Amino acid sequence: MTLGTRVRLCLKDLYAQDVVEMIERETRKYEVESIEHPDHPDFGQAYEILWKAFGAAGEMETEPVIRKMLQDDSLAPVRSGTYARYFLLVARDRATGAIRGVRDGRVLVNPAYSPDLCVVYLSHIYMLPEARGTVLTYWLRIAPLDLAVTYLHALHQRGAIALPDPAAPGRYFGMRVDLAAEVEFFSPDDKLSLQRILFYGRGGFDAIDPRHFPYRQPDFREPEIIAREGDRPVPFMLLLRRVGREREARLPIDEAKAVIQLLYDDFAEYCEPKHLATSLDVVLTRLEERRARGKNDVALLPLPTGANDLKRLRPLFRYDVYRRHYGPSLATDAYLKSGIADTIAQRPHWLDERLAEIAAELAKTSRWVYASRDKGFDPEAPPATPEEGRA
Repeated sequence: MTLGTRVRLCLKDLYAQDVVEMIERETRKYEVESIEHPDHPDFGQAYEILWKAFGAAGEMETEPVIRKMLQDDSLAPVRSGTYARYFLLVARDRATGAIRGVRDGRVLVNPAYSPDLCVVYLSHIYMLPEARGTVLTYWLRIAPLDLAVTYLHALHQRGAIALPDPAAPGRYFGMRVDLAAEVEFFSPDDKLSLQRILFYGRGGFDAIDPRHFPYRQPDFREPEIIAREGDRPVPFMLLLRRVGREREARLPIDEAKAVIQLLYDDFAEYCEPKHLATSLDVVLTRLEERRARGKNDVALLPLPTGANDLKRLRPLFRYDVYRRHYGPSLATDAYLKSGIADTIAQRPHWLDERLAEIAAELAKTSRWVYASRDKGFDPEAPPATPEEGRA
């Protein structure tokens, strides 16, 4: 006899206003502001937070570069003709005013590449410990979309671009909007990498297949350091959330080319061209080689969202991807020579074993809210709650 079961909650049962009220209550303690000028009182602290998290690895622009981007006229195109609007967001605790999270990136548009495509580049995000695991993390992932809509409208008003549907801000004026983010390829021993992959997987992002899109983030260190120590562009998987098109499993080659060109146009404003050309050319060449074989698109690889779909990590395994799609470089050699090859040679099923261990760990956390009964609904799950602690 069962005395009680824990009830799961289905999101589809909520009324639209229920969702609004629920999110409002969760977000009430925070506020998000866009820093528009380096004289803003929070600029110094916001930059320092990001620099401490990403600067040492050469993954963060220097402070003078960020200051310049904030002061540049975003309604004037950069040298390539691309329009770029840098954003630096701070999330604060309303009660104390303390910063709880920082996010930066760029909104990028170039009608010459694609007249109806807008790429929102999610460059860096850092959550302070007090706000980790809260709804604020998700808001900082999508807050730049609101800035993108405002920016697109301003460009249209200036006559810089022609919006397909200027009367429909709720549909991004008819523009295709891609959220782009960079994440390290998966390695079982890199817990932070796994956390980021799951974070973006649950947010509707896919990875562009590295076979045809071996993306590298440029080395953002000072030119004199690069000259002394060597150029170290970092192999990353490029993730896309194609807003409103998340279920599409293929990315047209023309869209893939526009995405990489927009990103590298932005990088060219503060990186030396000779350090960008090779990485960009490799991607563009791979895409054209695929087109020459009669293919018009590339695969979007779905990311895992939890314990049940970790097999999605196999084609994104750092060791295999580095060997097959990138080859030797200053950035890949350290990992490839770290002993991982010997481990796999001695234990051919090592990756599957580690994935099973990770799945078991993730499965310890029960989820009591689910998206839809139409997706694998099991009337027998979850099992009855044990009567532990009951009188």
